[in-house]
Amino acid sequence: MVSVQRLSARAALDDSPSALAHAETQAAAGDESWGQWVAEYQRGDALILRLELTLELGDGELLSMSKDGFFVENHSHAPRVEQQVAELAVSDLTSLATELRHRGHDLEPRELGGMYVHVELDPAVRRRVQTHGAPA
Repeated sequence: MVSVQRLSARAALDDSPSALAHAETQAAAGDESWGQWVAEYQRGDALILRLELTLELGDGELLSMSKDGFFVENHSHAPRVEQQVAELAVSDLTSLATELRHRGHDLEPRELGGMYVHVELDPAVRRRVQTHGAPA
């Protein structure tokens, strides 16, 4: 039986043009949801993030993966952004669980989904959150 010691997600700004370009393409094709994300991003009400997910096991083994292009709502309160990051991380834990199974560990994705995710916002993300909450 594998022992999970920590699930963590580190969020950094995703400055690659591909995430925004993808959203703009989808919006131009008529997808209203993507259109809303693009508009919110342009107003500073949304952020595009890259997530680094890490799973630490009891034997010290670490599994990590990185995913780009996540849109989240920008808030004046950092814990609101952290909450969104945790929710996104949980939805992407299937890949880590699959990797564990390939390494011979018996752990179901739904088990990871019910675990607490430690979230760290990169300093640049925190600055954008603080700027968003600053009076004009």
